[in-house]
Amino acid sequence: MSRFKRRKTSMGSSGLSTIDITSNLLRYGDCILHCNVYISRGIHELDNDIVLRYACAIANIGGGILHMQNVDYKSGVCSKDLDTWWSGMEIKLAAMISSDDICNYFDMVGNYDDADLYLFVKTSEHICTINYHSRLPTDTATHEVSYQSVIKLLQKEGPEKPLAALPPVPTDYYYGITHECLKQETKQIQFKQLSGRNSRDGKGIPEKIKSLVSKYVSAFANHEGGHIYFGIDDDQAAVYGEDMSYQDQERTAKLVQLRMDVIIWGSSAFSAQRGVHWDIQFFPVQDVPPRKNPRFVVVVSVCKFPGGVFTATPGSYYVDTHNQEVKCWSFDQWRKAMLNPFRDKPELHGRFVKLPLMVPQAPLVFSLKHTINSIKSKLLTEKSMKLPQPRHYLSFINHKDTRDLICSVVDHFPAGRHLSLFVNCWGLSVPSAPIPKVICDLFVVSESSGCHLITFANSESSSIWTHAQDVAAHLKYKMVALGGCVAKFGIATHIINVKNFTEVKHDLDCKFYPSHFDMTSEKFDEVINSLIVIMAAYQPVDFTTLNSKDMSNILSCDTHFFMLTCDQFELLFRRQFTKELWVHSPPGAGKTVAAVQFVQELKRRGCQSSEILYLAENKLLCSYVGSFNICRVATRLEFLQANKDSYSSVRNVIVDEAQNFKDRDGDWYSAAERLTKPRENSQLQACTDKNLTAINSDLSLLERHGFFWVFMDYSQKVHKFNAGLPSIIGKNNFMMSEITRNSKEIFEYAMHFMHGSPEGQKVQLPDDMAGLRGDVEVSPHLGHNYKSGQSVEILKCDKEHLKEKLFQVLSGIIDSGVSVDDLAVLVGSKQDKPEVTANVKPLSQKIECGLEVDTVKEFSGLDRGTIIGVDPKVNSEHADLNKFILSLATRARDKLVIISTSDDIQQKLATKV
Repeated sequence: MSRFKRRKTSMGSSGLSTIDITSNLLRYGDCILHCNVYISRGIHELDNDIVLRYACAIANIGGGILHMQNVDYKSGVCSKDLDTWWSGMEIKLAAMISSDDICNYFDMVGNYDDADLYLFVKTSEHICTINYHSRLPTDTATHEVSYQSVIKLLQKEGPEKPLAALPPVPTDYYYGITHECLKQETKQIQFKQLSGRNSRDGKGIPEKIKSLVSKYVSAFANHEGGHIYFGIDDDQAAVYGEDMSYQDQERTAKLVQLRMDVIIWGSSAFSAQRGVHWDIQFFPVQDVPPRKNPRFVVVVSVCKFPGGVFTATPGSYYVDTHNQEVKCWSFDQWRKAMLNPFRDKPELHGRFVKLPLMVPQAPLVFSLKHTINSIKSKLLTEKSMKLPQPRHYLSFINHKDTRDLICSVVDHFPAGRHLSLFVNCWGLSVPSAPIPKVICDLFVVSESSGCHLITFANSESSSIWTHAQDVAAHLKYKMVALGGCVAKFGIATHIINVKNFTEVKHDLDCKFYPSHFDMTSEKFDEVINSLIVIMAAYQPVDFTTLNSKDMSNILSCDTHFFMLTCDQFELLFRRQFTKELWVHSPPGAGKTVAAVQFVQELKRRGCQSSEILYLAENKLLCSYVGSFNICRVATRLEFLQANKDSYSSVRNVIVDEAQNFKDRDGDWYSAAERLTKPRENSQLQACTDKNLTAINSDLSLLERHGFFWVFMDYSQKVHKFNAGLPSIIGKNNFMMSEITRNSKEIFEYAMHFMHGSPEGQKVQLPDDMAGLRGDVEVSPHLGHNYKSGQSVEILKCDKEHLKEKLFQVLSGIIDSGVSVDDLAVLVGSKQDKPEVTANVKPLSQKIECGLEVDTVKEFSGLDRGTIIGVDPKVNSEHADLNKFILSLATRARDKLVIISTSDDIQQKLATKV
């Protein structure tokens, strides 16, 4: 009769054998760690606790697989051995994740006589810690803190409580007598008798006090402070003292000092001071029996200390993604990661919502309420699901048979919702070196078939399998750790040899993960949402994407991210391979954000900074973009006046705020466009993605063209001069319409100046597109419902009182708490700027900070929380007043004040409020 082999797994692992997993280990797109285990021994014997460290590390970096080599599988072990060993592990794992539902986090596959055991680990929702090394007191002892308690400790702020606030310490002690003030242990008083007890460790009293004092120091400091009395029996509270010489007392004080230096007091940089944060005193015991040595009561006192006091660095681990090494977090890293979920910026909550990313190291991301769902609806259209996206990527693959093969593989996925994305495009880049014979990687998310990473190559080899696994593991890590996906899911890897292709359907249908990892409708939405987050989140400091950030940068206290709008996402995702593109949008829709994001994408593909030119009309905007140091930056005039060879290395041109350009200094447009065209004896366009270059050495003439993107807003074309732009009929045009910059009050006011009511407005287009308006125009709309509570203010004053009125308005705004850095004063012309600058100088001197004064034109493309417009006016022969006011008003995010000295203009402005 054959022996029954008990499978030590959850039901979610049924049907999956360790032999199958071992033979397909390269098919798992996960972080995989390896270790030896001894199931015949205790969980802490023979380094068995490596399982806890590795499981902790995997759970903290997004989940993965722990491969455990069962050293004892041929040593006569039985099912009971595995049961006992794994039961002990489960208790520790449950404590580590601070939850009793470990079935939702761990799936163990294997039998006692299998050579290999596998633990599938799902990400946790918070940082996992094996040992917090921090305690709290009870009335009789101390205990290890829980996750909930340690969070409260870490969040406590304020000064420490002085030692003088503790209960007074008696000075007189009598042998065998209970002191009147020390009859009972409490949460601030603990007794410990060391002398007279059998001790087999050979330690003296000083060493024993040193080894015991830490846990009491941590417990008392984390609560209300307290005293530890060594030499008082904790059974009857009788005083017996500790057998100590004066040399022992000196040694005890030194050893306790050393222990205090090791204890972490809220921060690794803090050093607790004796007499301030702690103290130690020795009191002689009177009436000691004659035959006994002198006895002393040793009192160690500890103050209440906010921020958490730890006896050692908490035992929390992570996997270094650069070398796959398991490392222990430093205390400061661990503390930052523990408090990470509680980071916020309440001042942004009006316009945006904080995304609830519940993973250990989640970034702080803000989004419009509808953005993720809007982007998802664009990604999951019937048309989008039929072809791999972005579809223009296919044009970089020369062989039609390969292109057809890729499309046919996508067709294998069932009719339900699915999305196929080429890896290493905008937003979904993976930092891996090009592998010879790899054509491309395709990431597929299917509601019915799960997640797959399919690598198309000209051959099949171990290096290509390693490449596929690395790409898949990196994607999963990003989707979980950065995108916030907490669902149980896996990514199966596949290689399709285009030169020796066979039926792929069977391979795609194979099951590699426990059944708990199967895709569901809810998981599908969560996976897609996480993809959108890592693709669309960007840092407002320099517009770099979340996907490109290092984890340490993400966890820094002042780092936060915004989600691109649906328009911006569609532009960068759908049009990222469009060589010439005209982008139209109303003010406040994020043209500059999209422009700089595209520059960053060209850099990622291999472009040098010298090969990209950013052009704008005003110096202030150029200075702003130039501060990122990502490309060459010039104003239109600087570009035209430069030496002929100054821009010879440029292959890509991004033009921003093109409506402000003029043609009177030369044909800037032709000169800029010429830089993006192929040149004689020129090398292959450097910004073509290196991976694409490797597989397509004979790129067509089209691919040798550089990128020429023009961003414009005709509703802000204030001047009536020719901008030097050609007809854009027949060119690639893209429309953006969602505005996020302005409060609802400012948006509604500004829209009145787009020739009508806010409801009836369209994105303004040039006159030569009149015949296309019905097909391409869209109405500008606000992406949020945020109201600042501050109505637009239109103030009238005489010319001679303008200085006083401006001083009064500025003083009131600054006194209300508005930061000077978030405030600008805008005038109508350069001639007005010196006078207004002089007018605000006394206030600048008073507050010892310079105030921004500029013209509306020079401030184009920029914004501030508060804008003060001073005496707006234009020459009606050369400029449009409505467009001027529109441009002025839309510079303000929250508060807009316009001061006018003209009755006619004041009336025109006031009637729109």
